[in-house]
Amino acid sequence: KKYDCILKEKDLNKWLKILEEKTVIAVDTETSSLDPLEAELVGISFSYEPNKACYIPLGHKEKGLKKDLVLKKIKNLLEDPSVKKVGQNMKFDFIVLKQNGIEVNPIEDTMLISYTLDAGSNRHNMDTLSEIHLGHKTITFKELVGSGKNKLNFSDIDVAKATEYAAEDADITLRLYENLKERLDEEKLNKVYEYFEKPM
Repeated sequence: KKYDCILKEKDLNKWLKILEEKTVIAVDTETSSLDPLEAELVGISFSYEPNKACYIPLGHKEKGLKKDLVLKKIKNLLEDPSVKKVGQNMKFDFIVLKQNGIEVNPIEDTMLISYTLDAGSNRHNMDTLSEIHLGHKTITFKELVGSGKNKLNFSDIDVAKATEYAAEDADITLRLYENLKERLDEEKLNKVYEYFEKPM
């Protein structure tokens, strides 16, 4: 897989044109904090089919596109009711983007779908779900930023490495959605997910 790192406006426009034609896309934010109300948006990734994903760096030490320009351009897509936006623990991304003036709608959450299907069977974080359902070991956040006193902020990470990690997150999230949604339909648990888990 080779993911795209978006550093030019023309590349962003090209990606948006493709994403706007889809009915389901995955979205994932990278931030400076695990508290969504305090977090600075460092980057955002999208995927529209397996192996097709991109990362848009917004707050790295290396130069990227201006944050205001990107937010203005992606706002219509993220608020478009005809395009489902899938995330892993989407509540976090929803709050981060709302803090940046974007009301993401409609949303789907792979973590909640997994919980609906397998509440007590396993953990529902993306690394675990990827290994269980896709047989794929993801790059972990800890591998990327380190730990303890040597831990880096995501904005310090080299853009090429950040792209590999963040775009993979979006790619895997979309694959998980396709995999788990099929089971949700088969096991007739859509109502539990839609009326109980998602609103909470």
